[in-house]
Amino acid sequence: MFVTLSIFQRHLMIKFNLLIIFFSFLLSSYSLFADDTTSQRELKNKIYNFSSKNIDVDMSTKWRLTGLYLEKYNDNYTIIKNPKLKLFNSDLITNISSETAIDPKGTMDEIYLKSNVFVNRNNSYTGDNVKLYTSYAIFYLPKNLIETDQDVTIITSDSTTTGNGLSADLYSGLITILSNVERNVSDGNKLQTIKGNQMIYNTKTDEWIVKNKPASDLKKSIGNKVTTTFNLN
Repeated sequence: MFVTLSIFQRHLMIKFNLLIIFFSFLLSSYSLFADDTTSQRELKNKIYNFSSKNIDVDMSTKWRLTGLYLEKYNDNYTIIKNPKLKLFNSDLITNISSETAIDPKGTMDEIYLKSNVFVNRNNSYTGDNVKLYTSYAIFYLPKNLIETDQDVTIITSDSTTTGNGLSADLYSGLITILSNVERNVSDGNKLQTIKGNQMIYNTKTDEWIVKNKPASDLKKSIGNKVTTTFNLN
């Protein structure tokens, strides 16, 4: 009995040690992956409590960007921790935040938003508010365009909508959810569920259009860039 128990214990210890080695390898690999984008670059500047803004010819603020810190490398590759971007457009104020933002060229043309991406758009004239949640997204600042192929959630005053993939034109106010869309609308004590393969939401008119055909080509195009950018394989 004693010998059998000892062999059993040895097997348990071997399995336990193998698990430790396996998880240590995963953590090591993750660290290497996390540092891979900057390991071959030379850090040029690091600014804590970063703040920047863009002013047009009329001296009106177009956008303001803040962050916990900014790291800029020798090839202008830029990383911002805890970025908060505020866009100003007439009566519309849009706040965009995430855990990390990457600006590959340092030009503020394309900003890659990573982890806990949140967009909050408020119309100060009508009081309407739209909230958008996703995990990864690419924001094209000159176009005021946000795109992702990840799961998204959109919350308005009377509805919660989920789906997969999104293209949101903040200038025109059109938000397209690309596939597998489900919208739950509350009307008093009633709850209505609407499903579609694609939905388009006009934030200016508060109108929704349901389509039976998903936006497959657009989703594939966005997906290729998101997957490549964030190494989502």
